[in-house]
Amino acid sequence: MTMDQALAEADRIEQIAAGSPSCGVDIRISRLRKSFGETEVLHGLDLTIAAGEFVAVVGRSGCGKSTLLRLLAGLEQPTEGFVLVDGRPVDQVSATTRVMFQDARLLPWRRVLENVGIGQQGDWR
Repeated sequence: MTMDQALAEADRIEQIAAGSPSCGVDIRISRLRKSFGETEVLHGLDLTIAAGEFVAVVGRSGCGKSTLLRLLAGLEQPTEGFVLVDGRPVDQVSATTRVMFQDARLLPWRRVLENVGIGQQGDWR
């Protein structure tokens, strides 16, 4: 790493630590409900996360953490309410959306090298 690269990286880390609006996205969730059949998983959730903020979603198994993240990624649609990212509704998967599985997973129809490169391509077909 060159000195210029190191200084640029240090500046980027400092901006993130300071909560700079230039880092990250604004998220606004309002009156969010998600049901699967008769089971309501999220019940009128309101949440605002400013660009640059770090947030941890914690809770017991089955409380809706993964469902919330799937809604944020556009992989699920809310039963009610809305999710905005940078002021735009999340109604489908964006070209910039990335998913990291909790457990190691390989796509069996791809070779190892193709599996490794998935994050770079943004293509997981």
